[in-house]
Amino acid sequence: MKTVQVSLGDRSYEILIASGLLGQVGELLGNRGIHPTIFVISNSRVFELYGEGLLRQLSDRGCQVIKSIIPDGEQHKTLKTVGQIYTDLLAHRADRSSMVIALGGGVTGDIAGFAAATLLRGIPYIQVPTTLLAQVDSSVGGKTGVNHALGKNMIGSFYQPELVCIDTDTLSTLPAREFQSGLYEVGK
Repeated sequence: MKTVQVSLGDRSYEILIASGLLGQVGELLGNRGIHPTIFVISNSRVFELYGEGLLRQLSDRGCQVIKSIIPDGEQHKTLKTVGQIYTDLLAHRADRSSMVIALGGGVTGDIAGFAAATLLRGIPYIQVPTTLLAQVDSSVGGKTGVNHALGKNMIGSFYQPELVCIDTDTLSTLPAREFQSGLYEVGK
């Protein structure tokens, strides 16, 4: 496993990179002090591929795990979607000891991170990016936010995750066009 330390004082965190890392998230969180309630935020496509396994790992560690499925696509990167997440978290009694896991690409990571940053003035979250662009860009640096009718990423905050878990195996499920698009963006 490759570890990259992001040194930001009291907001420092690690980026872990390895093949098969998704299957170790429960153990990694357990080693860091598990949160009693964990909300996994994902879209239906990504959740179908990876969600049940992640929920099972966390449940096996004694956590109450709740999924919040959001619509897929940039057009849903809105305050309305964040409102849906707030409702899911508050209906299940999220508190400051709860944690959010963003499981998906950049849109999911941005939305889930923004919800975590603003709910109860900030609850912990981790990023589990599943696209190339999310793994090299949006999951790193604490950029969170949503779009507005007047522009992209106009509402947001910088809120560092507690951990970023990059499983390179998730790239094998991407359509070739999406993988290539990520490569072009990296090169840009």
